[in-house]
Amino acid sequence: MDTKKVSSWKIEAVYDAEPRLSVISPNMYNSKLWETSGHWQNYKDDMFTLDVEKEKWALKPMNCPGHCLIFDSRDRSYKELPIRMAEFGIIHRNEASGALTGLTRVRRFMQDDTHVFCMPSQIEDEISALFDFMQHIYGLFGFDFHLELSTRPDNYLGTIETWNAAEEVYFPFFFTLRAVRSPP
Repeated sequence: MDTKKVSSWKIEAVYDAEPRLSVISPNMYNSKLWETSGHWQNYKDDMFTLDVEKEKWALKPMNCPGHCLIFDSRDRSYKELPIRMAEFGIIHRNEASGALTGLTRVRRFMQDDTHVFCMPSQIEDEISALFDFMQHIYGLFGFDFHLELSTRPDNYLGTIETWNAAEEVYFPFFFTLRAVRSPP
């Protein structure tokens, strides 16, 4: 790896060159948001909770609900889509020791996170663009990476119809993408 290249390089410059909306979401939310998103029911035990003015709040363990709130902060037209939100967000997790592939207990870390709001007809192009971006970023450091497709968990959020529709798009696309972009 060329250390001169990396030492003068800034991740923000690469992000600024991409069509992404850089956002900063709050560090804690009322538990009602986490209940609405389904995170409270599934991840409450791994969240840092606080009592604030007789209500339950939690430090954010992920950026997803905050990005959804930003998206939903005003009426949107389909003509604005896709909207790509990116955040170098600080998140907090109260996970058991060793929960993250053998690391010691992680409590606070920064996550490079992107959420794409798009129409179903834009999904393949958006996934392809994200993989291209990942290859570019990892390539700057000389890293290779391996992708695996996560499938529907037993305690999935959302409706079965939404999951079925999404899987109809991403299963065939993922395997096509993987075959085309696999390292030799």
